[in-house]
Amino acid sequence: MVTFTVLLPVHRPPALLPFAIESVLAQGRQDFELMVICDGAPQATVDCARETAARDRRIQVHAHSKGERNGEAYRHQALEKARGAYVCHIADDDLWFPNHLQEIELLLREFEWGNLAEVHVRPSGELYIAAGDLARPRLQQAMRTQEFNFFGPSAAGYRLSTYRRLPVGWSPAPREERWSDLYMWRKFLALPGIACGSRVAITGVHFPTSTRRDWTLEKRAAEMRGWAERLKDPAQRDRIAQELLRRLMMAEVRRRAQAASEQRA
Repeated sequence: MVTFTVLLPVHRPPALLPFAIESVLAQGRQDFELMVICDGAPQATVDCARETAARDRRIQVHAHSKGERNGEAYRHQALEKARGAYVCHIADDDLWFPNHLQEIELLLREFEWGNLAEVHVRPSGELYIAAGDLARPRLQQAMRTQEFNFFGPSAAGYRLSTYRRLPVGWSPAPREERWSDLYMWRKFLALPGIACGSRVAITGVHFPTSTRRDWTLEKRAAEMRGWAERLKDPAQRDRIAQELLRRLMMAEVRRRAQAASEQRA
């Protein structure tokens, strides 16, 4: 039985891909299918993905020539054949903790579409959590009308049945839209009556390309290798989660103190 469909789009050489795939294969929930979508990726990437697929029949490899923008149309093609009740994504340069799919299921039992906490690793190694609650109408309005987003595909999840209610699913964003994921999230937000929200769970780390543009792939692979080894240790994963949740609590304490101070003034 397949509960989760995982999409892994990739366009670059395969230096980072094995780490992302391994973090999917290490999930506590093993009832998934993994679709590696090669969007004009080099033949070496396709070969790497196919070698892994040969060892695990849950992995499918979809090799395409370079698609428009980020190859979003290929994601839609893959989802037309998806078998999972729940859909999630992982980038080839991101890593999941082993509890990611478990937390996605808890999220999507309550909501049709939503997100877990997105944790960024800065080039220095410092961690940053992008906070937000998708259930808040003011935040939804900001996402609809402004260039504002607080989570990408690797932290998102949605029900396949909800996706299939959309008039248009994944498709290339217009050139004037800087973020293709926000373009997609706006489609969900426009769906009448959709139940959406966030779940506070630390289940992965994101290594933004935007802050590593001057890095070689070899340097990025070394970074991911180090983090992949670190995240194998449950104590390390717990320490990361506790540190980040503590920061959120302290931020709320400071916000309340500031509000009380302003009220007294």
